[in-house]
Amino acid sequence: MTKTLEITEHTTLGELVTFFPAITPRLNALQIDYCCQGDRSLHTVIQDTGLDTGFLSEIQQAYQHYLSQERTEVPVSELSDQQLIDLILSVHHVPERILWNELDALVNKILLVHFNHDPVRLLELHRCFSLLKMELEQHFAKEEKILFPALRIATKSEADLNKIKNLIAELENEHEAAGQLIKQIIELTEHFTPPDYACATVKVVYAKLHELVDDLFLHIAKENSVLFKRYSS
Repeated sequence: MTKTLEITEHTTLGELVTFFPAITPRLNALQIDYCCQGDRSLHTVIQDTGLDTGFLSEIQQAYQHYLSQERTEVPVSELSDQQLIDLILSVHHVPERILWNELDALVNKILLVHFNHDPVRLLELHRCFSLLKMELEQHFAKEEKILFPALRIATKSEADLNKIKNLIAELENEHEAAGQLIKQIIELTEHFTPPDYACATVKVVYAKLHELVDDLFLHIAKENSVLFKRYSS
């Protein structure tokens, strides 16, 4: 039987999105960070954001509706390490690489074409995106070439486990750094709202940045709150 979650004010964001991934668009709209700050409880989130206490009831009702729908996917918390790694690679690593490679040329294009409209903002957006792309490329390489192969080993020695834990600590710090760049991109784009001078290319850039950021949030949450947490003790 598939495990379900009892959502209370003590439920963490990481637990929430693990069992209820369909809630992520709502959290994104409210600008609630559930990836790098996935250990926060709903009580803390409500206090920090000034949300009405009815937000908890809203989530509980939405989750019950979600559970009532016919679904075929297995919650990520019930996947083995191997299954979860395969999911992360296919659902997140592959499409995110495609997105940031498409954006690489487009972000540079709007910098040159629209430079005179808003040079400070466009230069900073170009800088933040370029740094994020570099961080992600290196981060993915460490996961794919070091961490994931180590996690796939069936019988792990104490030395293997120590190596894994040390690498996870490093990768979690990188998640935090990427999260800061993402927040800067959100602010620079005014939550992905195209400016008045936006041409079709600018609108495409903002839409693709939005798509990339939303996917990264869910991607990081799966790693921090599920896969990595299995090796935190």
